[in-house]
Amino acid sequence: MKILVLSDTHAYLENARAVLARLQGKVDAVFHLGDHDDDAVALQQEFPKLSFHYVKGNNDYRVDTPSQKLVRLGGKNLLLTHGHKQRVYWNYDTISYWAEEQGADVVLFGHTHMPLWETGGRVALFNPGSISLPRGGTLPTFGILTMEGGRIEGAIMEYWNKEHFKRIN
Repeated sequence: MKILVLSDTHAYLENARAVLARLQGKVDAVFHLGDHDDDAVALQQEFPKLSFHYVKGNNDYRVDTPSQKLVRLGGKNLLLTHGHKQRVYWNYDTISYWAEEQGADVVLFGHTHMPLWETGGRVALFNPGSISLPRGGTLPTFGILTMEGGRIEGAIMEYWNKEHFKRIN
């Protein structure tokens, strides 16, 4: 099972649309981790064959969008959040402990606009970075979470243009 993971699109959807168009039929689901949840709704309408799960971020105001969501796929508990409530700018301790309390195998978050795949703790941490407004000197990034045979692997992908993506981890 493969999941496309996006975050922090901030109403700039050109890159996200290009990724979805290219990966449609190659991924089983799409996660959008907030900022902006309206973007997730728009993308879901444009790509109705894909299963979408999304949460709100610190710049989202839809009352029907949850701030967190636990999704069970491929025998794993995947916890979606934006990360701002867990103060991910300062460290990952809070989000790690919180995700463990929720029974998550992986916590997926955004907010920092900087990619991360870390598996050293009890809960794997996955931040796809931002496909629209990257920080930290990176190109735009997105994530692909692959689950096979009980294993989980997070790939951070750099977006160079609509024809070229490159794995960087």
